[in-house]
Amino acid sequence: MSTATAPERGVRSLYLCYLGLDDPLVHSQVVAYIAGLSARTHIVHLVTFEQGRLSRRRRARLREQMASQGISWHGLRYHKRPSLPATVYDVIRGALLAAYLLRRHRLGVLHARSHIPAAMALIASRFVTFRLLFDIRGLMAEEYVDAGNWREGSLPFRLIKAVERQAIERADAVVVLTERARRLLFAGDDGRVAVIPCCVDVDQVLEPTDARGRLREQLGLGHQPVLIYVGKFSGWYLQREMVEFFARARQVMPDLHFLVLTQSDPSIVLAEFERFDIPRGARTITQVEHQDVAAYLAVADAAIAFIRPCYSKLSSSPTKIGEYLASGLPIVTGPGIGDVDRLLADYDTGVVLESFEPESLDEGIRRLRARMAESGHADRCRRAAVERLSLDHVGVPRYDALYRALATAAGRDATGRACC
Repeated sequence: MSTATAPERGVRSLYLCYLGLDDPLVHSQVVAYIAGLSARTHIVHLVTFEQGRLSRRRRARLREQMASQGISWHGLRYHKRPSLPATVYDVIRGALLAAYLLRRHRLGVLHARSHIPAAMALIASRFVTFRLLFDIRGLMAEEYVDAGNWREGSLPFRLIKAVERQAIERADAVVVLTERARRLLFAGDDGRVAVIPCCVDVDQVLEPTDARGRLREQLGLGHQPVLIYVGKFSGWYLQREMVEFFARARQVMPDLHFLVLTQSDPSIVLAEFERFDIPRGARTITQVEHQDVAAYLAVADAAIAFIRPCYSKLSSSPTKIGEYLASGLPIVTGPGIGDVDRLLADYDTGVVLESFEPESLDEGIRRLRARMAESGHADRCRRAAVERLSLDHVGVPRYDALYRALATAAGRDATGRACC
């Protein structure tokens, strides 16, 4: 007789995300996690808010794609203008759909990704019972103020802070991205709180290592050293300071090339290249699909991420940091960005500038150049990615533990054993 036991039954949950499936962030930071949880026997229904009206064929195709990863997908339309009324409308629709899905599919846990879904959860809790996981992600109100979109004390600011307070009070479990955010928002003995940084699929990043030579030839790079940046510009992202760093670095590394992968309007960074008189042959600006980013990272020799240091960034865990490290790239970055400085120091894998003043930039260039010449730095970078920022080793296991803890706390209802 076989002594094997059946795998432990997972949690039946609803995941609310106020973004659309076309957003690369949703694939790396939502779908990838849920697929990992599904593989661990959890049953997850995902609600997203899609830009524009989806045709029946497109909706069916997206549903099939999600189902192939073990995800039951439900799409609502995202409304943008006028901003506050449109968001309120979406919150009400999301709350009603959440209440329906929780009851219809006997789901015991609601996983709210950030503040707008948390507002939906608070409303839905008036109609149906569930365990709430508030995935804070960042300090949303402060982020909008720091980005120059809101004024502190404005109506949207006060509404989001009210949602944040109520959701934290109501939550059975809470996720933050950084240890700094945990210390900022919670008492040290609050057992509800888990720190789960933005993780990456390390194996996927490592796959296209053979792309280096092919893409370098395609881009006409030869044997030039390459500095890479992946991500957006403006707001918190300091394109002027990054281009200035590159311009000053070319004074000691004349053949250095800047490879930029961005979904932002390229004219934003082009203006900075012109400001610092960077020749066309010294820089490449392009946009690639999310699944192709790893191949372009394989082309690079170092990576850069300058983000404006401000209060809200204490809670930030940039996805690009995990991608850079998984690719074996030493990183140059600035101060005050979540736990990044501690991570790079622990593994000796990068350079954290004290400021963006010329003297600090020059010191950073000297230190980064030394890092690039070191043997073994790529292995240290990849070890940091695996041990601290891996989807398989960190992200999914921590969410899995949270889900199961919620099921234990809720008893039979959250696991669905009493009803399925």
